[in-house]
Amino acid sequence: MFLYLGGDVSVKKSDIIGIFDIDNVNTQKTTKEFLRAAEKSGRLLLAGEDLPKSFLLTGEKGKKQTVILCRLSARSIYGRARRDEAYE
Repeated sequence: MFLYLGGDVSVKKSDIIGIFDIDNVNTQKTTKEFLRAAEKSGRLLLAGEDLPKSFLLTGEKGKKQTVILCRLSARSIYGRARRDEAYE
């Protein structure tokens, strides 16, 4: 099952490693360094043009992980993922 994140970005639910709220983690030095490193290595993806409220860490087994900045809140993404489980 896929989860639509905005823009032209959808992600396979089984590939989601974590969903993070930017407001809660952006003050952490390690998080800022992690996001900068992802951008520098070309693993950062923007889902839409709006100011991001959350980011997802995704990755398939044996492949590089991708960080997706998303305009949806972490709570909304989690709710969508849980709601869609009823249809799988």
